[in-house]
Amino acid sequence: MKPRLGGEFLKLWVGQGVSQFGTQVSMLAIPTLAILVYQATPFQVSVIGAAQVVPFALFALPAGTLVDRWPRRLTLIVCDTGRALAAGALVLAYLAGYRELWVIYVVAAVMGTFTVVFDIAYLSLVPQVVGAKGLLGANARLSATDSVAETAGPAIGGALVAAIGPAKAVFVDSVSYLISVVVLLFMKTEETAREKPKLDARTMLAEIREGLRFVVKHPVLARLAVANSTFDFGVAIFQSVYLIFLYKTLHFSPWQVGLLAAVTGVSNVLGAMTISRVVGRFGLGPTLVHSILAGGVAYLFLPLSQMGAAIAVIVVVNVIAGFTNAWYDINQYTLRQTVTPDHLLGRVNATMRMIFSGPRPLGFLLGGGLAVWTSVPTTIFLGALVSTVSALFVFFGPIRAVREAGEDETQEAVTT
Repeated sequence: MKPRLGGEFLKLWVGQGVSQFGTQVSMLAIPTLAILVYQATPFQVSVIGAAQVVPFALFALPAGTLVDRWPRRLTLIVCDTGRALAAGALVLAYLAGYRELWVIYVVAAVMGTFTVVFDIAYLSLVPQVVGAKGLLGANARLSATDSVAETAGPAIGGALVAAIGPAKAVFVDSVSYLISVVVLLFMKTEETAREKPKLDARTMLAEIREGLRFVVKHPVLARLAVANSTFDFGVAIFQSVYLIFLYKTLHFSPWQVGLLAAVTGVSNVLGAMTISRVVGRFGLGPTLVHSILAGGVAYLFLPLSQMGAAIAVIVVVNVIAGFTNAWYDINQYTLRQTVTPDHLLGRVNATMRMIFSGPRPLGFLLGGGLAVWTSVPTTIFLGALVSTVSALFVFFGPIRAVREAGEDETQEAVTT
């Protein structure tokens, strides 16, 4: 019998979903405002993109320490309020005629920083809301919402920009965060009191080291960290030239590229919807291990699309990748939350987030260099090969022995 997740999780789910849609809309609307209204150059637009993602590398670790000290529901409310105010400030500056690009840079960085803290806090709050037995179902729903937001959010943002203009689209984004705040205000949680010493620079560094040490020494988390960072490094290598491959090598049109992205998003959602049945049949650990392997192997077939039936080949690859990525992500979230003590969840989630994201910039640069030295299809194949190799880090070890999150044998399996 599936555990009931309850009304409090529903509020968290709605709050997270609205926030995710708002984030995806702003990821499109803010650069569009810079391009169409502020006449930003390509380099200036790239600075906006960097400002949105750099906080993940800079602030993830200290954010994890703070999340382990602060009430997590209140942290979500503060983050959404901060993002709403930042987006609203950009709109007010635009309406007042103060149209300087540095304002967009600051707003993008502020919103990115609040997003880092929000993402770490909500992942750390889930176990307290649903308990160990409800983690798989809860993570499946949250992952499905992420996938829908990533697929539909940019489309909604584009429609809003076309219908009401980029500035008003940013205002709609601000309102979406306020809606999330209202929902979260009605959420009731019984958070465990976490007594901590007074926070100063030395204490923060000590607590960051504690989170890093826990991940590095844990037989499951260390393997997940290396596997994820290797997989994402490979994906970054081929993603750096993927659009060039679609547009220049295969001569796809923009609507075809958009359709392929939608296929991946829909497959992600379907993967999240089927996760309970798949894990019930094969077990959490085996599903996780074989999902990351299948995802990497699927990407190896991308270069074959230039030999004919290009759309069909890439659709099949995207469907496999969509399902397996969802199965892997949901299971690794669940396993991470199961084996981590509550007082360390924020720091562990932050550490894992930093480790995953760290190699990606290097992967993009390496992919661009490989494309110049070899070819675009070769670069895609090499990146996919790196992603496939990442499965070795979880294939050998205790993870395959885990059958179900929350059961007693989980702790036994991962410590033997």
